[in-house]
Amino acid sequence: MKKYIQVMSVLLIATSALGQTNWVPRNTSIAIDGYAAKVNDHVITQGEVREALASMLPEIYRTYQGPQLEIELKKAFKKMRNELVERALIMEAFKERGGQIPDQYVNDEIKRVINDRFKGDKVLFEQVLTQQKKTRAEYMETLREQMAVGMLTNEEVSRRARVTPEQVRKEYEAKKERFFIPEKVKYSVIVLNKGATPEDQSVKRAEAESIRNRLLEGANFDITAKANSEGSRATEGGAFPWMQPKDARPELQEVLNALPAGEISEIIETDSELYLVKMEARRQSGYKPYDEVRLSLKNALNTKERERLRARWMTRLKESNYVVFYD
Repeated sequence: MKKYIQVMSVLLIATSALGQTNWVPRNTSIAIDGYAAKVNDHVITQGEVREALASMLPEIYRTYQGPQLEIELKKAFKKMRNELVERALIMEAFKERGGQIPDQYVNDEIKRVINDRFKGDKVLFEQVLTQQKKTRAEYMETLREQMAVGMLTNEEVSRRARVTPEQVRKEYEAKKERFFIPEKVKYSVIVLNKGATPEDQSVKRAEAESIRNRLLEGANFDITAKANSEGSRATEGGAFPWMQPKDARPELQEVLNALPAGEISEIIETDSELYLVKMEARRQSGYKPYDEVRLSLKNALNTKERERLRARWMTRLKESNYVVFYD
């Protein structure tokens, strides 16, 4: 991209097949019109690339500033330029095969667009075309191209992508560590402040022992915690969500690693507090079962295979067509 212009105003872009408005912040560079690429006799202009970039520009401008913004703009430009080249190559292949998208199919798609995007309002649809300075014929050609590209891509890529159950199982075994679930515990606590003086500490210790005895005799932990705990989670009955023992307070970790589910701990003493812990439940460590992750693994492998097939297809098309990029 040899030509850049300092844009001093903000131009907002709303993307769709129906047209776009450009959004560019102050004092940033963007390519002006000129040749961006050529596929056989088909020229792709810088303006077409910029128009196709419309939906991405706001996010780029929000995310980057200064020199990095310029770098990201150029990266986005080159990426979109390549996508438009690939689209043109697909259209060349579509035409070579004698492919056609009848007007009826295109008109049916326009009806769907009017119903879905404009709630059936044909007048509003025509107004948007007028605002975007597009004729219905131009819009039909845009849709025709989109449908042709989608049809041939489906035939060359999507339908050919195959992932076997053996491949999925192999992927699970190879990346099994990603599906490891560490041990987790769900517990509740009653916290008492120890007190400042030996006398206060003696009283608090006796109170903790009394509470523990009541709990061992069957008192409800939740109710007892709400009535007696001085901790921050007293109103929740002292309950903590599922967590790994290593993520709990250091003073509690040893107990959380060993206390059986349903049991009440001994009194745990820290520098300033006394704790009673009830182990509500334990979830042992292990791996997610294969059946739980099989579909997500299959989808990921399918996506990877489609990307591989598409890349190979694009390489063949670029080798068999005249393609040139202009910097």
